[in-house]
Amino acid sequence: MEKDILTIENEAMERWRNGDPMRWAEISTEDVIYVDPGQTKPIVGLADYSAFLKNIAGTIYYQGSEFIHPKVMLYGDAAVLSYNYRSTVTAAAATGESQTLWNATEVYFYWNGEWKIAHTHWSYVNHRLPASMEIPYPVELTPRMYTGVQGELLTLESAAMERWRKGDPWGFVELYAPEISYFDSGTSRRIDGVEAMKAEYKNREGKIFYDVMEFIAPLVRVQGDLAILYYRFFSTRLNPDGSILSRIPWNCTEVYVKKEGLWKIVHNHWSFILGEKN
Repeated sequence: MEKDILTIENEAMERWRNGDPMRWAEISTEDVIYVDPGQTKPIVGLADYSAFLKNIAGTIYYQGSEFIHPKVMLYGDAAVLSYNYRSTVTAAAATGESQTLWNATEVYFYWNGEWKIAHTHWSYVNHRLPASMEIPYPVELTPRMYTGVQGELLTLESAAMERWRKGDPWGFVELYAPEISYFDSGTSRRIDGVEAMKAEYKNREGKIFYDVMEFIAPLVRVQGDLAILYYRFFSTRLNPDGSILSRIPWNCTEVYVKKEGLWKIVHNHWSFILGEKN
């Protein structure tokens, strides 16, 4: 099964790096969610995703394609594929070659005898915020009530984030499964395992503080005991008078699996919206 998924991914990547992106559409679900560094909001649904891919057909070419430590985690009829990726453009001898390192998250669902991508999240390794940006922001005049799996996951996420914004990262650690894998804007490679995450968060404890947390347009996809939670997120610091001091926009992918009746995070990918290469 793992080899099947890696083969599917590699075949699509080979077409992609030779100017043909449409294989990605062919292997995606009807309600796919797609996130990359060039988008201010996710692309949702196969029709919009296909249109996006058609617009960039024939524009992307590179010679070197390297999957770095690909990892497949299988959960029934769902699978999480994560890897770092190196794309290399080989130029004339005088200018040498250019390499780009990526974080990649793919969540596959097994539907009608085929593995299909339900969610994609790409970001640059060690990326930074641009100097400025404009982001579409939905304004809801009445509070939205989230129910079902979406409500369950957002309750867990909100409680952990409330601790996180006050310098306490351990709420997320309590949600992590032993096999957790993790990317964020500052990781040089994927972090694997809850013990490695504890060591990472020990270094961050007491250093991250902000005043307001906003979960923007959360989306959920469910397959069996696995659930994808994606949202945009604003972490905002305020001046003493209540005006905004700073606001950081994020993409967040959480992959939860229900284990012994409890939702646990098996994969987490954070990236800046419109994050740029360092």
